[in-house]
Amino acid sequence: MLEVELDIFSGMPNPTWRLTDAQERELIERVTADPDQLSPVATEDEQFSLGYRGLLVRMIKSTDGAWNDTRLANGAGLPLTFRVGSRSADEPIADWLLGTSSSVKDSGVDEELTEIAGQGVSLIQTAAQSMAPTGSVQRATEGENPDQANETGELGVRGGTWWACGSNVFSANANHFNDPAHVTRNNCYCFASNHLADVRYALPGRRGGRPATIMSCGNVTDGLRADGWVDGCQTNTLTIAMVIWPGRDYHFYRLVTGGPNWWWGHKPGGTPAKYTDDCGHSIYQENGRGYAPNNICRGDYTDFCGYFYQNNDTAYVA
Repeated sequence: MLEVELDIFSGMPNPTWRLTDAQERELIERVTADPDQLSPVATEDEQFSLGYRGLLVRMIKSTDGAWNDTRLANGAGLPLTFRVGSRSADEPIADWLLGTSSSVKDSGVDEELTEIAGQGVSLIQTAAQSMAPTGSVQRATEGENPDQANETGELGVRGGTWWACGSNVFSANANHFNDPAHVTRNNCYCFASNHLADVRYALPGRRGGRPATIMSCGNVTDGLRADGWVDGCQTNTLTIAMVIWPGRDYHFYRLVTGGPNWWWGHKPGGTPAKYTDDCGHSIYQENGRGYAPNNICRGDYTDFCGYFYQNNDTAYVA
């Protein structure tokens, strides 16, 4: 039995549905005709933005049947988990697979999500100035104004101030979360909290007894405060920023290095953590210029909710 997941949210659970036997047989035909459309569920070779990242297919009940018995032209069996939609094709499997959700009641795929998915997956093209947090930093080009729109013409909501606390906790540890054993099992809140929890849908407020129920700045902030986050510096401070896709989802960034460059990282859902925004810009500042969560490319996560702090090197989540 196969389950399909529309990979579109960062924090909240994605819509999922199961294929019928007939749909499974058709999927087999499409996959064997063009297996190059398949890619791993999570790989650093594919850098995804926030928002639609294709569809995930997984075997949830192993049985002796057509899927298990089918072999590709090279003799290999069909994978038990894979992603479609991130590679171009004349007859995209992802488009057909998304359509199967309409035959399932309460799949969670509505008109808005269908429209977004219909625009296709946009893999991030790393910008020329992108680098790793340990790399050297180039000064902004003379005359460049980081407050002006970037290549996409969008910077998201400006505003907000974060504190460079005297005792920040820093850890540029994307590789820790990107270990194959953990990358698909921790979301943006796990990464922001520096807690390798293996809780795929960690939710603000759940650990503190006041789980967020509405995807708005106010409601999710209430959940954060229940989990111990505050609005100002603490001893041994973790520093995070929260943004909201109104009515849909939340996403977080974590400050991962100290000054003078102040790097930020984030993890879009179950995909690899990184130090770049949706336009491929490295998220760091120099002399107060550059990028921070309030002025980077964030797609549909248009509401910037603010910066939050907690006095732990790991802020436990659930």
